[in-house]
Amino acid sequence: MTLRDKRQKEFADIWLKEKHGILNLCPRFGKCRTTINILEELDNPNILIAYPDNKIKESWQNDFEERDYDTSRVTYTTHLSLKKYIDQEYDVVIIDEIHLLSEAQIEVCKELFANNEQILGLTGTLSIDSEINLEKELDIHVIAHYPIEKAIEEGVIVDYEITVIRVPLDEKTLLDFKGKKKTEKKQFDNVSWVINKMMATGNDTMFMRLARMRLIQSSLAKTNATKALLAKHKDERVLVFCGTTKVSDSLGIPSYHSKSSEKQMFAEFAEGKGNHMAVVKIGNTGITYKPLNRVIINYFDSNAENLAQKIMRCTAFEYDNIEKKAKIYIISTNESVEQKWLSKALDLFDKDKIFYS
Repeated sequence: MTLRDKRQKEFADIWLKEKHGILNLCPRFGKCRTTINILEELDNPNILIAYPDNKIKESWQNDFEERDYDTSRVTYTTHLSLKKYIDQEYDVVIIDEIHLLSEAQIEVCKELFANNEQILGLTGTLSIDSEINLEKELDIHVIAHYPIEKAIEEGVIVDYEITVIRVPLDEKTLLDFKGKKKTEKKQFDNVSWVINKMMATGNDTMFMRLARMRLIQSSLAKTNATKALLAKHKDERVLVFCGTTKVSDSLGIPSYHSKSSEKQMFAEFAEGKGNHMAVVKIGNTGITYKPLNRVIINYFDSNAENLAQKIMRCTAFEYDNIEKKAKIYIISTNESVEQKWLSKALDLFDKDKIFYS
């Protein structure tokens, strides 16, 4: 029995004593396999498994198949469709990636939990704010925590190194902003000025803040910095997370997103074929990538859980690099608003492993 197997059994035993609670086990640890350990100790349970997207469903199905677990009494659903099951009773209700529940989905879970006693919440990236909110709204608590640093110390996942590359917004290239030609830096400054003026007069700034966020998402300077990194590591396997389809399609590498038809190419990349792949709002969770050398994060928000999921995509495998470290690059502008997002988003990571350039 490997140390990973031993830990998975230990955490399964903790839940089996409580039969209600959240297992906060770091990404790439094996939450599905830990759960199967639990289910195998129960007497042919009737099970509901909820997850944020269907890629995670595939992970569950694959692990069940590998363990030869009979799934005839397993019901699968997305978080979005949980409302269809609020009046049903199950022996075990499993909420995978429980930190991703929306406010509306939490309200649905209140009704679902009222009819079901044995609840298993699963997550690998739970912020303090999310933990407090889940305790308050659903009266469900973390009963076991296996943090990233402990998993690295025990050799369950590989070590990591995060390099933040800060770039100034482009001040040379004229872009079209609703018929007006400006650089992205000029447009950013104009939008920021309007936001500050609206704040001073007590007006709602949400729309303008979204406009500023979209500017950062589609930044030409960040796109160029990403292209430079890809050229530098052209012979390595690199996964790029982008904020917009336009950016992902402009990098000169295969890209996969909601508007893309290259599903097979994405599946092949996850299986280890090809060097570079860009994704948008896809591939954060529930997908195992065969050896990755590096991850580039072209866009992030202030949510530490979202960023952690992206970063942890490449920490479970053997690498070609001698240091045995997952190499992660985060491309950020040097604007204070994005720097604040980044500071908050990196909360879950060891500050000694983060470097700035």
